[in-house]
Amino acid sequence: MKNYVLGLITVAVILVSCKDNNEINEGYFLSFRPRQVKSVFITFGEKQFRYYEGVKYFTYYGLEAERVAEDQFFISILSSNYDPRTDIKDDPDYDPTTPMPIYYPPSLNNLDDPIPSVEQQIELDCKKWSRSGEVGGKDYMTMIYVEYRTTEIKLLNISALNTPLFGKTAGEPLNDFFTIIAFKPPVIVSAPTERLVYGYSSREYPTSIDEWLSLSPFGQSVMWLEPNRKIEGLPLQVQFVVQMETADGLMLSDTTRVITIQKSVE
Repeated sequence: MKNYVLGLITVAVILVSCKDNNEINEGYFLSFRPRQVKSVFITFGEKQFRYYEGVKYFTYYGLEAERVAEDQFFISILSSNYDPRTDIKDDPDYDPTTPMPIYYPPSLNNLDDPIPSVEQQIELDCKKWSRSGEVGGKDYMTMIYVEYRTTEIKLLNISALNTPLFGKTAGEPLNDFFTIIAFKPPVIVSAPTERLVYGYSSREYPTSIDEWLSLSPFGQSVMWLEPNRKIEGLPLQVQFVVQMETADGLMLSDTTRVITIQKSVE
């Protein structure tokens, strides 16, 4: 199973993350994967860093260990219309206790009806992005697969199951203590207008859950968040809960496994 997860991350990095319309556009191929939001998942990630010419670079992985340093842990929240881990049950290395990967696994299964106007906007945005020189102009074609959601999200809360954190009792919302560091893919669509608000060509994105919710957004395939304040009393055993409510009143939740957050090495 470990090899499967690493393989998915490798695929995600190579393919990047943007309809099987068989079109080639400026060196990339767009493959849209529309899904309603019927499930939510939360999992731990670990960021590792290195310095190059005085600049700090980060690489992001799914957390396999039971312990992680405070300055290296983050959480990944994924939404879907099903549990994509069911696609790999025939894999001989499949382990049903394996956490959800931090990236959404590439899959063409269980797609829902597309929203053509949204896909057209993303195509135009990708063209603008490609002209910036970040993709295209290569000897090979890059597949950009866009996992986008077609269900509006009304509420998103993060809490700790049994551990007081950031001065809050267990179970209280901790949204203000987490900063959004990435959307995968970087596509945010306002549900009432079906308008692309942020895309591949954007330079800045919402950094708080409240800011994101203020857009009345469709769900995100993947959202990464990290704590924005120091955690007191380390080491601590923690277990996080995500709660999500859709605009049509569907309540969803998921809980992480227990890990220990310890003091940073630095």
